[in-house]
Amino acid sequence: MAKTPGLLDLLALVPAADIARAAKALGLDPEALTKRLLALDSTGISTRLVDTATRALKPGEAGRLVIDHAARIFTQARDLTRDLEELAGLQAPEMHFGTDLFAAELPLGAALGRMASANSRLRVHAETSDFEHLAREVLAGKLEFAVGDTAGAERHPTRLAIEPVAEHRMFFFVRQGHPLVAAKEHSLETILVFPLVSPRLPQRMAVHLGKVAARARVDRETGDLTPSLMVDSFAVARNAVMAGDAVGLAPLVALEHDIRTREISLLPFTAPWLQLSYGLFYTRKRPLSRVAQLFMTQLRQVEVVLQAREQRALARLNGKKRTRRSATRRKAKTAAEPSAHAAKSTAAPARRARIRQ
Repeated sequence: MAKTPGLLDLLALVPAADIARAAKALGLDPEALTKRLLALDSTGISTRLVDTATRALKPGEAGRLVIDHAARIFTQARDLTRDLEELAGLQAPEMHFGTDLFAAELPLGAALGRMASANSRLRVHAETSDFEHLAREVLAGKLEFAVGDTAGAERHPTRLAIEPVAEHRMFFFVRQGHPLVAAKEHSLETILVFPLVSPRLPQRMAVHLGKVAARARVDRETGDLTPSLMVDSFAVARNAVMAGDAVGLAPLVALEHDIRTREISLLPFTAPWLQLSYGLFYTRKRPLSRVAQLFMTQLRQVEVVLQAREQRALARLNGKKRTRRSATRRKAKTAAEPSAHAAKSTAAPARRARIRQ
């Protein structure tokens, strides 16, 4: 779909902010661009599209409305062309999207690997960042969609559409031999006496952790928590935990190997808010492309595997706890048996003595 010159001129005004820059972007003389913009107001529309009250021509209220609709139409036309060419095999499928740290480390790689196996021509451009940056890029049309914590997307219900994927419980963890392993109490206050190491944490966790976590800061703009030791991945957090007395926070599926080898210990603290919900979000003005929808399907299939692994890991942990409790009870019972036997042995002569009397 070709863009009409007048609308293209109007669209160029927005990012350029003045005639000279807009003219340069279009390869036109500023005077020629001015004439073309003024000609837009003689197209039969009863309200002005361009504000001529100031020396710098700018879109008026009606002009901004036209720009909004035109940008959406042009984007959809471009997406349609791309999807048709991909379907016909004329163009390699391509995705430009963003991801937060959690999705980048766990489900994302497996989902992309599956897609690449199914289509060797697939081209992917992924950007890793925090929610606020990803949301701005999605709303600006620079990214088609983003994968990450859905709590942030819920703050923009009229602008962002959300496709929930899964939830994962988060666990505090420490190295074996850490003082907290042998502690009798594991409240939030006793745990966070020690430095917290993790990636940036979402608002729902920040509300609780920010009050007690030593040297942590809550972002006033986003409500997210910056831990005292903020890192870019769960792998780096794990290494920091293994090297000292810091406390890590991560989903169970990121800790499976270390749990099996008993290099780390999970702390017995749980709370409803220690839950990471993630999904795919995109602007309501732009429906997902075919390749993005295929990616969504692969992501859900990967999650089925991850959820099963998480359930097995939890079952193993609970089994070990039951085994330890049973062993403790057996020890206590064994220790009590000699005392009971000794008491019986002492009582028997006394009874015989009473009988003789």
